[in-house]
Amino acid sequence: MPIITLKFKDIKIRDYQLDTGQTCTIGRKHSNDIVIDNLTVSGSHARIESVATAFVLRDLESTNGTFVNNEKVALHNLRHNDEITIGNHKLVFDLSDMAKAASSIHDDYEVDKTRILTTSALSHLTKNNPGKIMAAPVADDNQQSFFAKLLKKIFG
Repeated sequence: MPIITLKFKDIKIRDYQLDTGQTCTIGRKHSNDIVIDNLTVSGSHARIESVATAFVLRDLESTNGTFVNNEKVALHNLRHNDEITIGNHKLVFDLSDMAKAASSIHDDYEVDKTRILTTSALSHLTKNNPGKIMAAPVADDNQQSFFAKLLKKIFG
């Protein structure tokens, strides 16, 4: 689960945990999930939305704008260690927990290994596309197990 660390002048104020599927609002109003009590912050400044396993930052037409890694954004797909600037405050987006979960599964599985198409899959491809053999993703038992473990670690 991502952790958002709110900072002011490089001093940590608070950590906020964001769950997959959860939306997080940021602004000066006390109805927000992350309240930044500063006049440079709009009442409803920005929102972080969970989209599948990704997190998207959306500026809510704030007066002073929302910045990620010092670039003004209206919409931004957040990545690990992105630094969000809202007013005079910084929010650091930390995905290390999710990366650790994916990494531990990755260690158990050879991702770079070339997969062999089954005879039936190859037969189906050549039968439906005479003269053409096209690559098609075929999940074997190990791949299915890998993705099942990954989804379980991410979504619980």
